[in-house]
Amino acid sequence: MTIGIVGLGLIGGSIGLALREPDRKIMGYDPNPDAVRVAGDRFCIDSVGTLDEVSQADVVFLAVPPIYVVSALEAVRKAKRPETVVTDCTSAKNAMADWVMKIKDPTVVIGHPMAGHENSGAKYASAWMFRGAKWILCPVSFTDKQAVRQVESLIKAMGASPVRMPPELHDRQIATLSHLPHAIAGALVQMQEDLAAEDVSGGSWRDLTRVGGVDPNLWTQIFIENRIELARAIGDLESRLGTLKTALETNDDKTVRSFFDRAKKAKKAFEIK
Repeated sequence: MTIGIVGLGLIGGSIGLALREPDRKIMGYDPNPDAVRVAGDRFCIDSVGTLDEVSQADVVFLAVPPIYVVSALEAVRKAKRPETVVTDCTSAKNAMADWVMKIKDPTVVIGHPMAGHENSGAKYASAWMFRGAKWILCPVSFTDKQAVRQVESLIKAMGASPVRMPPELHDRQIATLSHLPHAIAGALVQMQEDLAAEDVSGGSWRDLTRVGGVDPNLWTQIFIENRIELARAIGDLESRLGTLKTALETNDDKTVRSFFDRAKKAKKAFEIK
């Protein structure tokens, strides 16, 4: 089997490392020569090809920034073989889903691996990036079932678990489960700048701010692409924190306790799933 990877950054490089097997040939393309060099030096790919050559693979993974996903799709679709399966890795599905519904290509499988790193680039790629992670697929009514199964097989080979859901549900859930935490981390590390005391942070601070220094260009694109659902999630958070803020200002210990009781129950229910 031949695997094509368009975009040789963190995710694309990790896909290449995770799928390295004697019976698979990994071909890669990236317009950035530095990205190609790093991916080659780290053996993320077996060979470098032009976009047209990589598009001829059996399965093509698009691991490009959100603003380029549609143009990359158009280019790959023009060059690929009729049976070539294409899947993307972008973390918001608005543009991708709109394109798929317009073109109605059954070989395109909308996807999103729920894995990453606070640092970017193939330098930080890992064969273990996706192990134990969820990998969301959003097939629509005309998506070829065999194409979906083929992508799911490769996802499992990387150690991830495929999960299917509609693209609109994906964006709503990811706004809360992925994008909102990045917004919170960014706000917290900015608040640290205003602290006069020497750093006395503990484990909770490190856990909450791990992704506070992500790539600004990439995450601006992600936030803007999912801006409606993310704004809704931020509003929900503001409401919940507003209730807690009022309780603190009025010395309402019952409401504070209720806040933590509900959080504990929700955390326990989430862990059981």
